[in-house]
Amino acid sequence: MAITVSVSLNKSFDVACDAKKAFDFLADVPATTSIYPKLDKLVNVEGQTFRWEMAKIGAAGLSFQTLYTVKYTNDGSSKINWEPVTGNKSDNANISGGWVIKSTGDKKCSIAFTTEAALDLPVPRLMKAVVEPVVKTEFESQVNEFIGNIKKKLEG
Repeated sequence: MAITVSVSLNKSFDVACDAKKAFDFLADVPATTSIYPKLDKLVNVEGQTFRWEMAKIGAAGLSFQTLYTVKYTNDGSSKINWEPVTGNKSDNANISGGWVIKSTGDKKCSIAFTTEAALDLPVPRLMKAVVEPVVKTEFESQVNEFIGNIKKKLEG
């Protein structure tokens, strides 16, 4: 028996670098994901399609590993999107989202991040009320750390 936990996040932040530098970094999926917390492995499936294999996490005697495949697209200057790729039977999440980068001045830009996630967790339905807030908090914590890592990388 499994439950599905849905998470939706929208974050915006300012970075002291030009928009082109931010776009170039965020469009380079292996470089960007190398600073994502708790990412165990990123597998290039084909072209701009990647499989994320997160580190196993656990709490209250339960542990799980999030696995999902996404295809990245971009407009070449300010927008980067990712959409779920279905068909891999071991994937247990569908995640979509994107980045929007806007110049806000000389060597300044704002970056908007959005994501929608549906995570299938191997826990009894009765545990949903306990597990769901923990998963949502962990997901948001990882995204916040990732954004902090991006700011450091782009401003460094």
